[in-house]
Amino acid sequence: MHGTPSKSNPLISVIIPVYEVENYLNKCVESVLNQEFKNIEVILINDGSPDSCPAICDKYARLDERVIVIHQVNAGLSDARNTGINASQGDYLMFVDSDDFWEGSDCLHNLVDSIGVKDPELILFGVQDHDYFTNNRRITRTGYNNPELRSDRETAIKSLFKRRQFPRGVWTLAVKREFVIQNQLYFVKGLRAEDIDWLINVFMHATSFDAVNDAFYIYVTNRPGAITSTSYEKRVGYMLFSVRKWMPVLESDLNPVNRLLLSYLAIQYIISCLYFARVPRQSREEMLFQLKKYKPILRYATGRKSIISKILINTIGIQVGAAVLLRIYRLSV
Repeated sequence: MHGTPSKSNPLISVIIPVYEVENYLNKCVESVLNQEFKNIEVILINDGSPDSCPAICDKYARLDERVIVIHQVNAGLSDARNTGINASQGDYLMFVDSDDFWEGSDCLHNLVDSIGVKDPELILFGVQDHDYFTNNRRITRTGYNNPELRSDRETAIKSLFKRRQFPRGVWTLAVKREFVIQNQLYFVKGLRAEDIDWLINVFMHATSFDAVNDAFYIYVTNRPGAITSTSYEKRVGYMLFSVRKWMPVLESDLNPVNRLLLSYLAIQYIISCLYFARVPRQSREEMLFQLKKYKPILRYATGRKSIISKILINTIGIQVGAAVLLRIYRLSV
């Protein structure tokens, strides 16, 4: 471990797992370190990266005492984030993927103001998708209804679903460290699509919320060699993991919030069907068995696209329905 945090605990710990991103890491780290708000620590977890990333991490530890570097044997994104959580000292945690970045130098001001006023367990913020090849930008998260979010838990979560603002990933929010530790909100080691499982777990426990509408997080899409290049066969399994784990838990108490979280799982199921449609036919047997087993999650589908998808799958079957859906969604992009 290199570098040490300030003598007093930082307000925010920024956790950045690092693996094979030598062409993007400098931009990512500097976008965080260059913030006008300085009371942060930046935890870089080198997850056994075979390129120049370890040296880049160590460089920043030498240049800035707020940077902590942890070198570990490759264990995957989930384990690296857990390492960062355990090493953190901040009151709040923020996660940044090492091929993404923050835009501007005043990203944290409004978020810090929210911490000072409300001290919520979760603070959501805005996100922009940035296409690597075209450089096109699209704001995908903003316009939060703060009075609703600052109300009771049910009102807050209903507001996020009504406005289609439920988080896309762990990098869409700041979370209180004490809340994470007390509820043991760690990531499942070895799991891809780990954000799905973690977000449901977080929202099962969270009771206080706030948001800032600053869309400072730049999520880079279509990057060559990105982790999302995982095979479609594996993606189906990863996404069904969360359906299998959380569906019986949420169904044990069909309150309004749990129904909304089940609708979120229904979306993940539909996405897994889209992945399934891209798998070669000779490799589909076990996946088809699993998809049939968890098809009842579709009863909780809400929203026009989800309901259309449910009708298609229930009417013409998973294999044909998934193929039709894949064509529809490709045409709508």
